[in-house]
Amino acid sequence: MSIQINHPVNPAPEGTQTWTSDEMRDDFEVMGFAAGMMFVKRKSDGQRGTLEFNGMPRVYHTFTA
Repeated sequence: MSIQINHPVNPAPEGTQTWTSDEMRDDFEVMGFAAGMMFVKRKSDGQRGTLEFNGMPRVYHTFTA
């Protein structure tokens, strides 16, 4: 018997901007990561901050400067 998890661990809040993996790479430079969070620099203005993400499907959300 296998257990299947069908929900994201870190879901994006309702109405929050989200990015696919390709979109995230277009908009941010990844500086490092930990479980459920990435340290990034926004390419448009150099602002550093964090992005949260969930696992399957991979969706990035909640940029916090």
